[in-house]
Amino acid sequence: MKWKIILPVIAILLLGIIIIAFIFISIPPTTPPSQQGVRKAIILGSANDFYASESEDDFNTGFQSNFSGDSGRWVANATNMYGGPDSVPGKDGNPGALHLIANAFPFSIGYQNFEYTYNWTNYHSLIEYAYYNLSAWVNIPTFIIPTAAQYPGARVGLRWFGTSGVIRTDWSSGLLTTAGQWEILHVSGVCNNASGNIITEMQLVLSVKGNMTHNDELYFDDVKIDKWIAVNVTNPTDPNPPPNRIDSDGFPAQALHVYWILRSHGYTDDNIFFMLYHTNDPVIDIKAGDGILNDLIGAVIDVENNDVNASRFKKELNVTVSGSFASGINSKDQLIIFMTDHGSNKVLGDGNATFHFEADNSFITEFEFYDLVNDITCERMMINMDSCFSGNFLNQNKNIGSSWYNLPNTLFVSSSSNVFSWYWINNLNGDGFAGSWFFHQFWEQLDQNKSVAIAFNNASNFIPWRQFAPLIATQSPLMHDNLGISATWSFNSDPSL
Repeated sequence: MKWKIILPVIAILLLGIIIIAFIFISIPPTTPPSQQGVRKAIILGSANDFYASESEDDFNTGFQSNFSGDSGRWVANATNMYGGPDSVPGKDGNPGALHLIANAFPFSIGYQNFEYTYNWTNYHSLIEYAYYNLSAWVNIPTFIIPTAAQYPGARVGLRWFGTSGVIRTDWSSGLLTTAGQWEILHVSGVCNNASGNIITEMQLVLSVKGNMTHNDELYFDDVKIDKWIAVNVTNPTDPNPPPNRIDSDGFPAQALHVYWILRSHGYTDDNIFFMLYHTNDPVIDIKAGDGILNDLIGAVIDVENNDVNASRFKKELNVTVSGSFASGINSKDQLIIFMTDHGSNKVLGDGNATFHFEADNSFITEFEFYDLVNDITCERMMINMDSCFSGNFLNQNKNIGSSWYNLPNTLFVSSSSNVFSWYWINNLNGDGFAGSWFFHQFWEQLDQNKSVAIAFNNASNFIPWRQFAPLIATQSPLMHDNLGISATWSFNSDPSL
């Protein structure tokens, strides 16, 4: 009788064990913690020196900028065009634009090589090591026929003179037509005496080169110029600063901005390697009016001040160095690299880019950086390069073509192309923040859970306080997405940024 009771119980127990075993077999194995992906970041802020900057308001708000009157300061080279400042509507719809008309005979096609120039040094001082940003709006209703590559249509330039004549001319890109709309042209040039000649004169140039039919016309309006003092871009490793050099919040504030956003989205200090140069700046205030007067408080900085140099940064990016930050990155991890400082395309002498370290005037080249990053094996990586000439840094063609370095697991975002990037030295401005005009907006958008693509587009279209064009026109930020995820990758995607 007992066996009749025991045998069914045993059978039930065995069946239960079989069912439980089957359930465990059906469940996919859990990835061991050592193989789970971790979000990691290395943040580098390696400078805190800025120089004074100012717009030339006496020019920008005057009649010589908007052509509201013929001041006699703009001079034509008297070729086969005629016209000048007159009452035709300008960009803002108000009377006053530089109206130029082709005057070719016979009435068919005529080659134009026309320039309107303004001798800046006749009316304003010229400051060594300053760089000047010239912008102007142009309207071309018809089409300028280029007879060759050296005839690029309408463009603006900065022409530099020495005692022996013209030293060089810095040119914007050219426009052949704007289909009757207003488009902006811009160019930056440095008063750096790089050629060995002493620069004694600068001219603003409005130029037209190409073929135009008789009575074809175009317009220039709202010529603006800003003067900035920066690191000596001819040789950043041996700066020769003007007397108004100051330590300021700008660069360390931008690095701190990224750090605090990552922290607020779940990144831990164990997984953030933070290198920050802020000597003589014990108080950093990222944003005005946010109630935080010193954003350094509470930040865990791994390497700071004099130890923030190229040697240490290269070591931390080297996967073969035991104990380096890169050596702890696993194949399932994701990595953010954010770098902010001065950049140059002059140091190497071949137009390729370098990234500067203020602590010891060292630098890392784009080739060194690529070799180190290329050895890091991880699931995905976002690199942010925040410096002048930053788009040149991972592009094999210094003229910024399509030849990006092959980093297949990488999304790269730069604050500019192969031109200057712009920053607020502190938050005492209408935008209310210190740091990068581009990356402050980019990371603010990411902080609001926008995708990388939306953040990039919104930041590119940002018009800074008292400026005249969006950043896409003045410094041309770049994005190269080898992963194809920029439209979906954000702090609330899966996997998340």
